[in-house]
Amino acid sequence: MAEIHKIYSNNDGKIIYEEKKSIKKRERVNILYYRYGIPKEKIAKEEKVSLNFVKRWIQEEDMDFEKDDRGWPKGKLRKWDRKTIERIERIRKELERTSYYIGSTAIEMEWRKRYPEPPPPLRTIGRIVSELGLSTKDKKKRETGAARYLCYPEHTIYNLLGNRVIEVDFIGERYLTGGIGPLNFFGFSCKKPTKLRYYMRVEDQSSSELKRCLKYLIEEFERPHYIKIDNCAAAKGSLSGKRTISKVVLYLLEQQVIPIFSVPRRPFTQASIEGSNSVFSKKFWNRIDFKSLDHLDEKLEDFNEVTLRYKRYKRPEEPRKLDENFNPKIYFTRQVQEKEGSDVGYIKLVNEEIFVERKFIKYFVLAEWDLKSEKLLVRFEQEKESKIIKEIDFKINETTRKKCVGRIL
Repeated sequence: MAEIHKIYSNNDGKIIYEEKKSIKKRERVNILYYRYGIPKEKIAKEEKVSLNFVKRWIQEEDMDFEKDDRGWPKGKLRKWDRKTIERIERIRKELERTSYYIGSTAIEMEWRKRYPEPPPPLRTIGRIVSELGLSTKDKKKRETGAARYLCYPEHTIYNLLGNRVIEVDFIGERYLTGGIGPLNFFGFSCKKPTKLRYYMRVEDQSSSELKRCLKYLIEEFERPHYIKIDNCAAAKGSLSGKRTISKVVLYLLEQQVIPIFSVPRRPFTQASIEGSNSVFSKKFWNRIDFKSLDHLDEKLEDFNEVTLRYKRYKRPEEPRKLDENFNPKIYFTRQVQEKEGSDVGYIKLVNEEIFVERKFIKYFVLAEWDLKSEKLLVRFEQEKESKIIKEIDFKINETTRKKCVGRIL
């Protein structure tokens, strides 16, 4: 791409980056597509624009790049009247006193309840809030890139496997004033539409409580195709038995929900639920002085209702039906470790060590255990493509098999 960028360099050799939707950006997208034959997806990635933006400006090779459909003078920012700004300021300050959520989305939702006129775009609301000095946006630098450079199978999980993936996890212990505790909570979250975020108070972090929460999710909300879950003892079961299937996993497979175990001690691979747990702390637990357990439960119910509205969650019109041809599988995301005193790497799952080539050490892989064929495939994702790097026979523990026959096998 360096050669292509030269056509937009100035005398100092520095690439001129025009604003996303400027005339130069439109023209560049068109040239990259027609003159250089660059695929649309790559243009969007390289130019940091949406795929829709690319499609819009490659409809014809000779387009009018100065076309302006904004409805206000070219070269000037749209001006919002004082009434609009005052409304946004009033809503924001009221939300700070009365609501768990105070961001642009919450302001837009409240605007629609109060006024017949449509609200400004979310980005405009955010800019106005910032200019009013009311923004509380976290300025911390985000740690990004590790998952991508170590080839975490994000695309495989959320696109190639397809369908609905919901992340679940226990939230760390909490204590109420007066020594009431420890209290345990459980959350589930889905980052793709329709987005979901919900919390439950649980007695402890046991397998029975985990199963109760999963049952509640399936019966009260939806039966997802996949559950992405942490490697806690309650979920994975036996700490020593090899190739066993826990009670929780067996329950999920009976419900035709395939579990995907996250990478141990790598919380960023559970980004959605980890972010959801952070929301629980900041917007709920740290904001309210709970008087009793009853008061806590009452407020938690209220918080969940507000959150579901805020995320615009919609339950499926019809529950997903069970498929007689369902193929039970278990997935494990793992980071390849170096085997001391050996020239190979390995991953550990269901108390077994699986060896892979040394070149994959430190990279992430996705192991797929097909319970019908009793085969284990280890997949490696690179540039959004998944390839099999290992295939072995992987028999189910005989004691476990007896529990599975007639239920999932």
